[in-house]
Amino acid sequence: MHDSSPSIASRSPLDEAALKTKIPPPRIFGSDPIPLPAEAIDLAKLVEHRITIDSLQTLGQAHSRFREHLVDFFAVLDGETVLGLCARNRVGFILGSRYGFALYSDTPVAQALVPQPLFIKENTPIRAMLEAAFGREGEAFYEDVILIDTEGKLKGLIGARKLVQLQSRLVADQFAELYRQHEATRKQNLELFQANSALRQSQALYQALFESHSLGVALLDVRGMLQTCNRRLTELLAFGNSDGSARLVQRLQAHERHNFLTMLAAHEHNPDGLPLVHEYLLDLPGRGPRRFRVTTSWIQETGQISACFDDITERRALENLMIRQEKQLLLDTMVGGIAHELNNKLTPVLGFAELLKLEKNQRIQNYAQNIGHSLEEAAHIIRQLLQLSKPVSEKPALIDLCQVLAESMTMLKFQLRDSGCAVNTIIPDVPVPVLADFAQLKQVVINLAINALQAMAGRPTPKIELRIWATETSANLSVSDTGIGIPDDIIGRIFDPFFTTKGPDRGTGLGLSICTTILRLLGGDIAVSSKPGVGSIFTITLPIGSELPPASLPPSSHSKSPFKSNSLAQVLVVDDEDVLRNVLQEMLHSCFNCSVDLAQNGAEALEAISRKHYDLIVSDIRMPIMGGAELYERLKEMDHRAIKRFVFMTGHAGDKELDQQIADWGVPVIAKPFRLNRLSEVCFPYLVNAQPSRQTDLPYAP
Repeated sequence: MHDSSPSIASRSPLDEAALKTKIPPPRIFGSDPIPLPAEAIDLAKLVEHRITIDSLQTLGQAHSRFREHLVDFFAVLDGETVLGLCARNRVGFILGSRYGFALYSDTPVAQALVPQPLFIKENTPIRAMLEAAFGREGEAFYEDVILIDTEGKLKGLIGARKLVQLQSRLVADQFAELYRQHEATRKQNLELFQANSALRQSQALYQALFESHSLGVALLDVRGMLQTCNRRLTELLAFGNSDGSARLVQRLQAHERHNFLTMLAAHEHNPDGLPLVHEYLLDLPGRGPRRFRVTTSWIQETGQISACFDDITERRALENLMIRQEKQLLLDTMVGGIAHELNNKLTPVLGFAELLKLEKNQRIQNYAQNIGHSLEEAAHIIRQLLQLSKPVSEKPALIDLCQVLAESMTMLKFQLRDSGCAVNTIIPDVPVPVLADFAQLKQVVINLAINALQAMAGRPTPKIELRIWATETSANLSVSDTGIGIPDDIIGRIFDPFFTTKGPDRGTGLGLSICTTILRLLGGDIAVSSKPGVGSIFTITLPIGSELPPASLPPSSHSKSPFKSNSLAQVLVVDDEDVLRNVLQEMLHSCFNCSVDLAQNGAEALEAISRKHYDLIVSDIRMPIMGGAELYERLKEMDHRAIKRFVFMTGHAGDKELDQQIADWGVPVIAKPFRLNRLSEVCFPYLVNAQPSRQTDLPYAP
């Protein structure tokens, strides 16, 4: 079978004319306002729709699609290729003629395209697109524009009304731009008039601002010669009344002069460059080395360099102090955690050594005693590290100045050995009592000793002598060195805050100032005598204290057998370390013949306490899941009697607030590592009166 519809070639001239008849402009739906500026609009944003029809579809099918969509044009596609436009009025005209539907409804859409449709690529400038669109004549003026991409694929159809709106907006933009230009011209004329007036004022203001500027301001040539400067720079650099042009570069430290001159030359080679900011050390008469931030910029009109000098010595010292404080905070956290872990590891070793001392074999007892001594020394070093990194400030108490010196030298053992410095210590045979804070006084001694070591850096035979002596009214300690000494012109300023001869990168100038503050708060003082090239002697003086109370003797480490109780007391040990729990179980059993239950954390302890009565609860403070402090708080809610049989143990709580809270509770604390006699001393009051009849498996009765 073949199509019986007449082909285009067999149609009458009237029919051919009908296919070419032009119709009135179509209606455009959904037109959106065009935002300003119109020239900045992407052509793709002007697309009204992307409805298409295949070129093989018929005019009848096109008629049906036009009835479905309220648009006047479809893009006709052959695959992905855009052939042209199919117009609503053209399809309606052809099919609406006499016998039109019967004759032409099966005609392919491709044979009834709009003649010469306008194709526009998406990268076409807006003005070029509008010129092409509005250059069309007759009914073609109202046809949609076909927007295609660079590969010829359809992007969508742009309606004529949208183009008219866009053209109107462009015209409005042009009028607005003309108005802006007019206003700009008017303002320029006004500004020119004002500039002439301001020029006269600026000439007067320049001199006033130049002279009253808070920074030191100078005009230099490219060789660094001073052309002029304000009064502030004269004060900062101590030029005096004479011309300082030859002395500006000379006051830079030798290793920085070349950098300064190179920076000035860079302005001449790149006059349009940005201002440069650098920091330099200048040696000032009577003030020593000072750090300046120097901001330089090129003055094109005069060929000079403007330089602003800002003394930032104190600012850098404060910044370095803050950095040190942040590092100190990190050190505090790290040392606290390390101390806790080390004490946890030392505790079972010391505990088992204590248990070995209970053996009858004398050789084993000797070994255990040596192990115990070494562990106590290790624990002492850990406590000193904690005290140095995060000293506890306490109320002044009677302390032995000789003991302060001994512990300070222990902390400096490595530095002294590493520097090869000889140390001579002269102390009396009897204690020298002073009323002071142990940690703060140790900080003073360590600071003076470190200063002495730094003063002897590079000396052939460094030697420090530390001497303590007492009079009827004062306790005295001197630190002498064989260093470079202190020049006479600055010895009166070494105790001033932020004054230092070490340079900003090596010291803040706060050490001796802090020492002075601490000593004066304690009613003491510090003095210095020095000979350049020979050495210095720092002497601290404190009021002599009353006689020290007799030191309490520690429990004998040779005790053969601690007190044992036959009460079979019930004890709960709470600790997250397996070895610690085991050694405590063994120590409590050996010391009190106790029955000991174990728990890994506070949560497990609560379960055990809910099932059974305990005469004593010994708990670590820092544990996962639930720590000792939280366990204590929960027990306060469960049974107030239970917290009266509670003992804490810790390697290092690491929190001052927690330490204070435990102190307020009045709960005994056993510091790790501990000996058997310390455990016996704390636990004895709780277990000596334990009654066997109370050892039941019944739950607690509130």
